[in-house]
Amino acid sequence: MKLTSNFKIIPVLDIMRGRAVHAVRGERHRYRELKSVFAKSSSPVEIARNLPYPELYVADIDAIMHSSPNLEVLEKLASLKKVLLDYGVRSEDELELALRLGCIPVIGTETAQSIEVFEAGVAKWGDELFASLDVKDRRVLSPFLPASPVDAFKVLEKVGVRRIIYLDLSRVGTLNSVSWEILKKINKQKKEKTRLYAAGGIKKEDLPGLRSLGISGVLIGTALHQGML
Repeated sequence: MKLTSNFKIIPVLDIMRGRAVHAVRGERHRYRELKSVFAKSSSPVEIARNLPYPELYVADIDAIMHSSPNLEVLEKLASLKKVLLDYGVRSEDELELALRLGCIPVIGTETAQSIEVFEAGVAKWGDELFASLDVKDRRVLSPFLPASPVDAFKVLEKVGVRRIIYLDLSRVGTLNSVSWEILKKINKQKKEKTRLYAAGGIKKEDLPGLRSLGISGVLIGTALHQGML
């Protein structure tokens, strides 16, 4: 099989109350401070500074849960890395924060309230925009998209999103591997220009198979911070 030449590993940092936390299955009440091999503390800035990767996916859990974003931390992270930021974008107006911070927004299907949010993101960032196809128990989390991951993926493609993360929240923090069956179905029908990324439960052993499948990259948290890569 043809290998993706620019297969990317993108580290994940989840932030709550100014600290990096270990995400587990999307059950945010269970999140605890992260212990990472890249730092002696759970400081997101210290961890990011020591990560040997140019890009960083950041999920601001406070903002996603309708609280205030961790602006000071986000500004520091944006000065260190190219930040792909999920801060719970719900409306078109909220995209302005990413512009101000110099980050690329990751618009999650869990929080976006309409397809117009994705259209506005494409208008501002073009092919650089990321969408997170948030899935739990094989169903898409969204107030307006189809429950089927394959069908929802098609809708995002139709409005021009070219970088889509398949995020399986049921597997986050578990090291239980990825949803191979669903990823294969999506990858088989996606457009040539669309880049598909995988996230949730990924471990080192998954990487060769994902690359061979044609996946453009992976978002990795637990395996990376535990020193398994």
